[in-house]
Amino acid sequence: MRWLEMVIDVPAQAAEAAAAALVEIAGSGLIWEDRDGGVRLRAYLPEEGFEERYRQLGERWRRVRQVFPAVGPWAPAVRARDEAEWADAWKAYFKPLPVGRHLLVVPGWLRDQVDPGPRLPLVLDPGMAFGTGQHASTRLALELLEEVLVPPGGDGSQEAPAGPAAPSHAAGAAGAPAAGPEPASLRDSVLDVGTGSGILAIAAARLGAPRVLAIDIDPVAVRVAGENAAANGVAERIGLACATPAGLRQAPPAGWAGHLPAALTVANITAEVLAGMVDDLDALTRPGGTIILSGLLEGAAGTAALEERCHDRGWQLEERRRAEGWEAWRLRRPGATAPEKIDGTPAGSPSGAQ
Repeated sequence: MRWLEMVIDVPAQAAEAAAAALVEIAGSGLIWEDRDGGVRLRAYLPEEGFEERYRQLGERWRRVRQVFPAVGPWAPAVRARDEAEWADAWKAYFKPLPVGRHLLVVPGWLRDQVDPGPRLPLVLDPGMAFGTGQHASTRLALELLEEVLVPPGGDGSQEAPAGPAAPSHAAGAAGAPAAGPEPASLRDSVLDVGTGSGILAIAAARLGAPRVLAIDIDPVAVRVAGENAAANGVAERIGLACATPAGLRQAPPAGWAGHLPAALTVANITAEVLAGMVDDLDALTRPGGTIILSGLLEGAAGTAALEERCHDRGWQLEERRRAEGWEAWRLRRPGATAPEKIDGTPAGSPSGAQ
């Protein structure tokens, strides 16, 4: 099969939205290259059906430009590649990457060539999904996740105990204030919203969480996340569902109703999307629990609007971390509010942990 590679440069502040548009239509691997003050995106379309998808991309691109006028017109450089060349081309940009104190992101095809040393390897093949750790928003989310799950002085090497762990949020479930949960209780259950390649869910499991639920609206991402969880040996502790947060409140996967709200919720999406999820994330996180939000453009109006929404909800901003024009926040959900009971009718059987 022949593929057509499309290359386009965009301003950094618009790159997340532009990349999302490319993946939405192209439905294939995307390469993200940080360049001086901007980002170069490479996306691939099969030659068959190229004209129709190219037209759809043009329409989708116009919507991106309405929000980010600095984005230029849809005029990517296009060239043909054969299938083998395409596979090697995008892999060339994905290298082993140390993150935080304990993690090392390792491309799946290099796992036998990389010695992680004392770090925990996260073996990933992003396939058609987002999340390689190369982007600042993913790295920031990983750093905050690691710091929440690994206590100061911890070596990050502790794996979760085998088998399902007993829920430890009885006080929260009874409506009593949950004051300042320790890291051990924050590992109890983790919710990853918009999981993409599964990198955050896998990191949570590898850092000690015995039970992680990863959701995404893209069935391809759910499949890829499951494959990556298996490659890292943590599939039994990661449940997967194709769902929105609102849908999860109404119909949690079978076996998960008793484990929601989660002790720790993490979401690496965009400020605009997250602003529409605040009520759902609030309900899906137990009182006193922690929420990590990433994918936030520093200084952008959408980021400011999201911060106001979080403040109105009473979430306490405990840390704001920045890198390369992006922000990630660690927030504490108020502890005095009784949690919503998540007991909707189970929607199908989950894969992985229950």
